[in-house]
Amino acid sequence: MKSMPNIPGFRKSFKQTAGKKIYRGRFSCPDVQWAGEGAELLATFTITAEQIADAAENRLLWTDQNVQRGIQPGVEPKPETELCLADGYPDPKKYVFDSEKADQITDKLLSGEKLFLSPLVWNLRPGHFEAYFNHADAELYVYEGKVYLPDSHHRHQAINKAVRIFRESPREFPRFSLERQFKVELYFLAREDEGNYFFAKNQLPKPTAKSKAYDLTTIDGLSLLAKRTIDKSKSLNENVNRVTDRLTASNPQVMTLSTLREMMKSFASSDEVDPPELEGLSQIAADFYELLVAVRPELGKLERPQRRKVREQLVVDAAVMMHGYAALMKDYNRDLATFGVAKAAKEWQNRLKMLSAEKEYVFRKWSGDLFDKKNPLWQALGIVKPGKDGLSLTVLNTGAARSECGRVLRQLIAAGPQVTSIDFLAKR
Repeated sequence: MKSMPNIPGFRKSFKQTAGKKIYRGRFSCPDVQWAGEGAELLATFTITAEQIADAAENRLLWTDQNVQRGIQPGVEPKPETELCLADGYPDPKKYVFDSEKADQITDKLLSGEKLFLSPLVWNLRPGHFEAYFNHADAELYVYEGKVYLPDSHHRHQAINKAVRIFRESPREFPRFSLERQFKVELYFLAREDEGNYFFAKNQLPKPTAKSKAYDLTTIDGLSLLAKRTIDKSKSLNENVNRVTDRLTASNPQVMTLSTLREMMKSFASSDEVDPPELEGLSQIAADFYELLVAVRPELGKLERPQRRKVREQLVVDAAVMMHGYAALMKDYNRDLATFGVAKAAKEWQNRLKMLSAEKEYVFRKWSGDLFDKKNPLWQALGIVKPGKDGLSLTVLNTGAARSECGRVLRQLIAAGPQVTSIDFLAKR
């Protein structure tokens, strides 16, 4: 690169020491090679384990948990989102971090095993750092700012820990060297693009914590639709787990972001959502969800004891049933186009009363709330099965079960409010 990178934060001249020599700042990236151009520009260089540990100890390396694996759901008060690598492993009670995974890497490093840990990923956010690139010796001097880790957090923690342990007892680890080399890719991404990088690295190649990846991305249309729906629905706002792909017994949230995204996939009928469609579709989805909550408050915000009780007794808020609601949402959207907003909304207010807990249905010898987990219909359709103990009931979330939820709710709504016997729903 013959000219200074056109990125906010790069100086046109280096800083000087008192002796008028080059001041190399907080960290010097040696033998830098540049690749790409424009928004895809990145610098690559090679440094040692000791240099990585020193950068950490200088409080240069940070993670932003809003664009990482994130904060554990339900933690109150909200913990800090930016964590310095020098402070060690994040508290697993507050953050999503696999300390066992990091320790395994540390152990292998100290024993001298061959590991494929490169490239490590660093990022300087444009406009939030000060640096200079010296063409003469191909060095990049970092003067101010934080280097964020949009990826490779576990690897950095492991390397830093290995160096600390080695420094305390070097004779115990003869196969480890502070001079072990690692390739670094240094990006210049805005904060939101760190999330897109995380999505591309951790979601596109293989399924990991989908909810967090979907929360970070700004390029996946269905994820954007799901997030805008959350923004517009008072019942979904702060009621969706955007960090992990499962809801624990202590989590009062109604669903995960990955489940909501799958609902949007059924509702929108396409993986691609154009920006002009986004606002309209998200408003329709949010409005319909509020109609559902008016009939089934269990789909709204509940305290932990209430949510736990609902999950034990009903399938109304089960992930699989959300796909049934998505099928109804799609029908609601079709009726909006046919009858207009006011008429369609009024019609669906009446239709959804068929899902109310007050309405009693009969299936063979059973009677009660449609969504009662003990309703034999759900077992007959493969949506619920007996647990291993033979006493509890387990809700399934297979593709077939999702389809059945959609079929059942659609047929029930179509049958009309006069229906009380639901034996006909067992006929596929």
